[in-house]
Amino acid sequence: MKRNRLAFTLIELLVVIAIIAILAAILFPVFAQAREKARQTSCLSNMKQVGLGLLMYTQDYDEQFPRADYSVPIGSPTLLNPAATGTFSGRVNHYKWPVWVLPYIKNSQVFFCPSRRRDEVAWSGNGEIKGNGYALNLSISGRPISPSGENPGFLGGGLAGVQTPADTWMLMELRNQVSYSHITSGGTLYPAALRESWTAYLTPGGVVNKDNAPHSDGFTFCYIDGHAKYMNVKAFLAASPTAAEYTAPACTFVTNAGAGSGMNTCPGSPASITWTRPFPFWGLY
Repeated sequence: MKRNRLAFTLIELLVVIAIIAILAAILFPVFAQAREKARQTSCLSNMKQVGLGLLMYTQDYDEQFPRADYSVPIGSPTLLNPAATGTFSGRVNHYKWPVWVLPYIKNSQVFFCPSRRRDEVAWSGNGEIKGNGYALNLSISGRPISPSGENPGFLGGGLAGVQTPADTWMLMELRNQVSYSHITSGGTLYPAALRESWTAYLTPGGVVNKDNAPHSDGFTFCYIDGHAKYMNVKAFLAASPTAAEYTAPACTFVTNAGAGSGMNTCPGSPASITWTRPFPFWGLY
């Protein structure tokens, strides 16, 4: 008389477990990629909103980008993190330019990239967004140490000097709050656009650094005409001049520790900087 089998054998269980493990190994990377793609889309939306806020600001302030560096009364403007307790918590400088854009956006969360980790020391100390924020193109906006206009950008700090707004970026994903730049002996800021410098930063050892290019080996940009788009590392490097095409010296890009450690400029800049052909992505026309 045959008996009905009420349980799996050990071999059958092992086979089922092995199949589940194989399926998990196949599907988990797909799920991870889908999650990252969603974060990339969210980041691109953030970049677009911040960029539009910047453009609204420029229309209200004589087509100039935010670049002031002075202390302001509490509540004017609203600080990004009113609970910050550091030395520079009450100062609005070039590192905290989002403060000037916040009234046009009404939501501080759009200043944070969901794929990066915020620098909590900078946030709780000086109320600065570092690690997972967006950087203003300092070489275009300029960086005065007072409202009077010292250290202007090489395009004058405003919209008038930009010849092709649809090709030139004003915001990029970067662990700093402002982009890297050169300051010449005349006090003018030029972009640290050298391909060799960015190659060392983005692809050390020939491998893409996921902290610096978090979205599928790339990052997002907002251009001066207001549109935002994703760009992979290869396309970004191709849009940047080489040492044979740009006389600015190489830079070592690091995340500065705060307002006391400089303004993301590179030492050893020559008295003047030249380029051999247009690089509109960097505003080099």
